Amino acid sequence: MMTSFLLLSACSEENNTNYFPSEEAAVEDLIQSEEIKGSIDLITTTDEIEVLVIERDKNNYSVAELLEDKNGYTANRISANVVMELGGSWELKTNSKQKYTIYFEKKQENQNFYPLSNGDYYISLVEGHQITKEDPISTNSIKDIRAVKD
Repeated sequence: MMTSFLLLSACSEENNTNYFPSEEAAVEDLIQSEEIKGSIDLITTTDEIEVLVIERDKNNYSVAELLEDKNGYTANRISANVVMELGGSWELKTNSKQKYTIYFEKKQENQNFYPLSNGDYYISLVEGHQITKEDPISTNSIKDIRAVKD
């Protein structure tokens, strides 16, 4: 009886995910469902994970993951909304269980920081949860970054 319950639970959870035939359609659904007014940048990591940096509205940011599987494409938020004035950082865990720390700075600290398309921040994405470490790793995991919504 317990096995049946676990199978039903897993199946019903999967049915709550909306899949789309293209990346663009998945991102458009995210824009509509989250009421995003600002820009979205797509980051491809060195591990080939696709992360969306979202400016919901002025100074309000969040992060989502763009996934592709046999059912199609889906975009799911993986962080809370964060309001920033000068910059910030927080830890992320993707749906594929990868851990990252994302950093936002007003000025380009070094070559590991890339500008967002809106020009408001430079970002760096570092593998692992780094905020509480004494000697954090500063190697950027960004392979590519491009605007998908201005």
